[in-house]
Amino acid sequence: MPKLKQVLPMLVPLLVTFYYIYPQALDVRGSSFISLSGLIGLAIYAYHRFPFREVVYVMVATFALFLIFYTSVWYNGADDGGFSFDYVKSRIAWFFTAYIIMLLIFKIHKKPTLNTVLLYIIGAIALQSLCAFLMYISDPVKEFLISLQMEGGEYTEEIMEEAGGQRLLGYGIGFFGAGAISGIALILLSYLFMRMKLTTKEFIILATLYVFIFYIGLFMARTTIVGMAVGFALIAVLYLWDNRAVKKQAKTFVIAAAFLMVAGYTFAMFYFSSFTDWAFELFTNLFVHGRLETKFSSGLSQMFLIPTKFSELIIGQGTATFFGTDVGYSRLLFFSGIIGTLGFFVYQLYIIKLSLTKDWGVNMVAISMFVYTLALNVKGLIDLNLILYIIFFYFMFYKYYVYMPNLYAKSKIKMKRKSISNKI
Repeated sequence: MPKLKQVLPMLVPLLVTFYYIYPQALDVRGSSFISLSGLIGLAIYAYHRFPFREVVYVMVATFALFLIFYTSVWYNGADDGGFSFDYVKSRIAWFFTAYIIMLLIFKIHKKPTLNTVLLYIIGAIALQSLCAFLMYISDPVKEFLISLQMEGGEYTEEIMEEAGGQRLLGYGIGFFGAGAISGIALILLSYLFMRMKLTTKEFIILATLYVFIFYIGLFMARTTIVGMAVGFALIAVLYLWDNRAVKKQAKTFVIAAAFLMVAGYTFAMFYFSSFTDWAFELFTNLFVHGRLETKFSSGLSQMFLIPTKFSELIIGQGTATFFGTDVGYSRLLFFSGIIGTLGFFVYQLYIIKLSLTKDWGVNMVAISMFVYTLALNVKGLIDLNLILYIIFFYFMFYKYYVYMPNLYAKSKIKMKRKSISNKI
């Protein structure tokens, strides 16, 4: 059992991770959290004399993506409302904030594993779920947290009041994004159940967290189900082909999750009875009507729009306005064409490539995030670069501050032994 003096320092990276994932939850002089944290992260990185050469590669790739987007705007003589600049600026801010997070984690844990880093991400998302639940049952908590949110942001008090009767809304997030991020936690928890040897107490805590995040996420947005599906697919892949998988634990989790889901349903019916028909529409249609669809998803195919002009198909229209479709792929195609759409996803693959290790099971964490992104863009325009950045920096810290010093120390010992042997 960790002592209080050991736990308290962990709250710092946890809170930074929370506001990193939910930047609009904290107003910083009229801007979001990452506007300030990104600048601080860049300053600290410069102070540390730019230690990782791979960061240069990421910045070049980020600038290349900006050029692709801006070329579409320039070619069409269009106005994207600042989307190209804002998109890249926010990614750079997230990127260098991820550096701060990793710096804090390595300061506290010395030689943390990837599992430790993933637990911080899960903890931040669990904290959001708790905030969403408390905001729903307590008006004073709701008013207090709303007062901390970014002024003039996407989730104003008026919007939250209007949508509050239809679904749960979180602290600084709601709708599609809230469900997407809840799904991230489910995927990461699925990985941990396959790869992290847990005590009985740890297993119960993480399994309970899984169900709690699932139900709160479901009542915020049904895209949470996609995260659960990707998570179970990850479990299946690791179970079948990963010789490091803790298979017995995975079996126990699947069985325990089934029972906990039933208990969670009772909890959901008690607290969120007004949302249940909407939240469980997919499951109701599956078990009652034999159709795996919702009212929204049945009309989703009509939202798959493709530019009819060849030039628009290749380079887009250069405008980022909403024109009646939520589908991420269609919005990307109309904005920057095939070139921009490929750039959007290849950029993510490049971040993953820089983070790859010799352990393919570990690599599946970042790969599953990419697969999840592909699935989510059927519903809306989104990337999960903020998670990929954290994974990237973990492996940079590990490579430069753990692996390479160990390699150097071993080679030094080997040379010393060889020198002694030659003298003998």
